[in-house]
Amino acid sequence: MLHKKSTNKNLMFKALATSVMTAAVFIPVATENVQAASVTKTTFKDVPKSHWAYESIKQVAEKGLVTGYEDGTYKPSAQVTRAEFATFLSRIFDGEDRANAKFADVGSSHWAIDAIQESDFTNNKFEPNKPMTRGEMSRWLANGLAHANADYGKAIEEMANSSLTIIPIPEFYGGGVNNKDLPYIGVALGTGLLSGYEDFSFKPNGNTTRAEVATILIHYMDTMKKAPSDFKGLQELLEVANTGTNILTISNYKKTKYTGYEGVLGKPHTYLNKTGVATIERAIFIDTTGPKPKSIFKDMFFNEKAEAPLLNKGVYGIYYEYTFKPSRDVSLHSIRNGSDMHFASSFMVNKNKVEQFNLSSPKTTTNNEFLKGETYRYWAQNSGVVNKPGRELSSHADDGSLFYYEVPK
Repeated sequence: MLHKKSTNKNLMFKALATSVMTAAVFIPVATENVQAASVTKTTFKDVPKSHWAYESIKQVAEKGLVTGYEDGTYKPSAQVTRAEFATFLSRIFDGEDRANAKFADVGSSHWAIDAIQESDFTNNKFEPNKPMTRGEMSRWLANGLAHANADYGKAIEEMANSSLTIIPIPEFYGGGVNNKDLPYIGVALGTGLLSGYEDFSFKPNGNTTRAEVATILIHYMDTMKKAPSDFKGLQELLEVANTGTNILTISNYKKTKYTGYEGVLGKPHTYLNKTGVATIERAIFIDTTGPKPKSIFKDMFFNEKAEAPLLNKGVYGIYYEYTFKPSRDVSLHSIRNGSDMHFASSFMVNKNKVEQFNLSSPKTTTNNEFLKGETYRYWAQNSGVVNKPGRELSSHADDGSLFYYEVPK
């Protein structure tokens, strides 16, 4: 899946929640016309201390961000609607510049009219009772951060405007996500506001429960006090968006007076054994030098269970995305013989990761899967580079362009 450069000039949507409530807002019991009384309780009969989100639910209730129902319940498993989430966010922000948005499906008497009027929707329809999707939630949260700190807005723009951006979720290559949501999902993942499920999927069209949103809001208020530079995962995503690699963020390698990977991306390198011409499109590094892999991309490429022997050896793993046009029918192993190691990785990405994240990859190392005259885009694993002072990492394209890094002595 190739991601073309975004043409959307209005990447900085107005932050959803930018005003303080002018009157008490009530959580509906069943429909928008039936309201519960304002409840100030901080513990609820359907949220025992053993509940996984007990502390977060107690905190949001104490802060007045999410209130309960008049029957003493919180309904932790209930889905959060757009109107509810708009209200929760509006209670966080000071809100000095109200946006008086008008929606055909939201009357002036709606229980959440004040919060809804702050929305960035422009199609004259808000659908207040519709469950909030994780993709929409990512966008609202990221725009809220951008409202609090312009550097988050720059991060959104950088990921949105780059063809090198890659978000480590299965939906990135497998589909099921709106490309316009990717930079917002990147901010949500990079700051830890939202995370993937056990199968690593993000489920952009999935919904969020009131228990989950309690933990998100607590984390959100803490995140608002920090800058994008405080989150290593987000810095990795931004480095990749700008240079095609995360090497400087995740490893001890530093750029020298020469160019980095950005100097060779997309440029042809003819193999010495005349098997074809390749280009490096991205270079993703995983810190496998210690007992645990480190990187926001680790779950996308590294199978900790199957590849445990590679850990704790003082070596960084490298995963290259290549474009390759063979001069004859060749295998992954064949193109490695006699070719530059960084332009011709000879190892396949773990098969489970290929399947989980929908990666394009050869099925074997020995079969001639690359056919003469065809052009292939695929991922392969490099043998890695050692983390030792004085070690160098370099290669070059046919036109002499090169990348060159070293671990300082």
